[in-house]
Amino acid sequence: MATFPSVAVAKSIGKPRGAIVFFVPQDGALPPSAGPFNTDGRLTQAIRVAEFDGKAGVLVNVLAPADGIDRVLIVGLGKPEEWNEETWLKAGGKAFAALGKSTSMTVATDLDGERKALSAEEASGLAMGAMLRAYDFDAYRTKKKDEKKKVAITLVSGDDSALRKAWKQAQAIADGVIFARDLVNEPANMLGPVEFAKKAESLKKLGCTVTVLDEKKLKTEKMGALLGVAQGSVRPARVAIIEWKGGKAKEKPVAFVGKGVVFDTGGISIKPAAGMEDMKGDMGGAAAVC
Repeated sequence: MATFPSVAVAKSIGKPRGAIVFFVPQDGALPPSAGPFNTDGRLTQAIRVAEFDGKAGVLVNVLAPADGIDRVLIVGLGKPEEWNEETWLKAGGKAFAALGKSTSMTVATDLDGERKALSAEEASGLAMGAMLRAYDFDAYRTKKKDEKKKVAITLVSGDDSALRKAWKQAQAIADGVIFARDLVNEPANMLGPVEFAKKAESLKKLGCTVTVLDEKKLKTEKMGALLGVAQGSVRPARVAIIEWKGGKAKEKPVAFVGKGVVFDTGGISIKPAAGMEDMKGDMGGAAAVC
C-alpha cells in the first residue's frame, strides 16, 4: 500500500536535513525563521527571479541553498481573508509533492506580517494535506524495487503542545479519509456486500458497536426496497449499523446513512459502457460513513 509520512512536532527548527518549507501569504514576505537559510540572499533572489507573489498554489523550489539542506520550498498561501481548511490541505499537499528524493521535511509555521504564526489547527492541516497527497491505491500492483522511502515530517511551532493535540485529531480524520478511499477504490469483484460489512466490523477496534443485518434480518425488518434491489445480484445484501456512543447522556443521537451499492450497472436500462468502471464508487456514501 501507499507509504505515508510520519509526523512529529518540534518547538524549534534546530539543524534540519532534507527539505524545509516556508509559507508566504499573498504579497507577503518570508517568515523570520527563513533568515538563517537565506544565505547571501539566495531565497530572496529566487523569489524575485520567479516573480513569486505568494498566490495560492504557487511554489518556488530552491535547491541546495545551505549546507545539509536538499531544498527550500516556498509555498504561497493566497489572501489571508480567503484562507479556509482547504487552504492548508492544498498547501501541505503541494509541498509534499515537490520533495523529490528528500526523505525529511521540516515545516515552519511562522509568518511575516500581522499574523505571526499559523494556528495549531491550520498547521496540522498542512500535515494532513501531505498525508492525503501521499495516498496511492496500489494493492494489486506489482511492487517496484525502488519503492518510495518513508518521509519524516516535522512541524515546528512555538506552541508545540497545542499542535500535538491538534495533530492527533487531524491524523484521525486523515486515517478515516484513507480508509474510505481504500473502500471506494476496491473493485466490486473484491468488495461485495459481505466483504464491505466485514470492513465495517473492523471499526469495533475503535470502540464502535457494529451490527450486521443479513437477508433474514432484513426481511424481519421489512426492508423490502433494499432486498428488491439486491435481487439484481447473486451476492446477498447486508446492512451494517455502526454506533459510536461518545455523546453525553441527554444528547440526541445523530444518524448518517450512506448508500452502499457496491456496483451500479443501472436499472431497467443498463448504463453506457463508457465510465462503467467508475460505478465501483457508487458505495462512496457508505464508505464516508465508515
